Amino acid sequence: MMNFKINELTHLFTQNTHNKNATHMAQYMKGHFQFFGIKSPLRKELQRLWWQGKSVKSESELVTLISALWELEKREYQYVALDLGKRFKKYLSPVSILFIQKLITTKSWWDTVDALASHFVGAVVYNYPETGKIMDEWIDHENMWIRRAALLHQLNFKEKTDSNRLFHYCEKQMHESEFFIRKAIGWTLRQYSYIDPKSVIQFVKDHESELSTLSKTEALKALKRKGLNQIIHL
Repeated sequence: MMNFKINELTHLFTQNTHNKNATHMAQYMKGHFQFFGIKSPLRKELQRLWWQGKSVKSESELVTLISALWELEKREYQYVALDLGKRFKKYLSPVSILFIQKLITTKSWWDTVDALASHFVGAVVYNYPETGKIMDEWIDHENMWIRRAALLHQLNFKEKTDSNRLFHYCEKQMHESEFFIRKAIGWTLRQYSYIDPKSVIQFVKDHESELSTLSKTEALKALKRKGLNQIIHL
């Protein structure tokens, strides 16, 4: 197996530490994580320099690499892991689901969970539709981030979205008081509104008294920008 030499990445990140940025970034993440203070454009350039001559050839290599990055303390390492997972998501299979679930529930916050949901979980379910049954379990999971991932896993499915599953999940979770769940409901409905605006409008109308204001606002945001106010009578 290839030696990815994460210490070389650490060297690059350490050389470019920016303490003021690190403080601001930690504050933005509610103090949950520590940072080198490297903003995204520079981080990606340093990541590109580190990754030259390297590649991933299998699912096991990808899992090993992401696991190693996930264990490290500074948040930028998790962002590198997410970028690599997106790049090589073709290797993800149903075997990876338990691994992805562990990532979702480790160092959990929206900045990692949303990418894991839409790119990692989404890639598996998209390529192996039978794994959608696992999402049917996740939507009732005791962990809020797992429920959020179930809501968001179809974000990139476009015309291949399973609308019955999407609306069913929203119905199951629309009484949830947690901000991140309410936001996810609105987001997944908004994303689907680009594909089937009428069905999203009808769903919001049918559940007007049950959906939170946040969920409704997010769900209809794109349609209102398109000037469809005349058919949104809420």
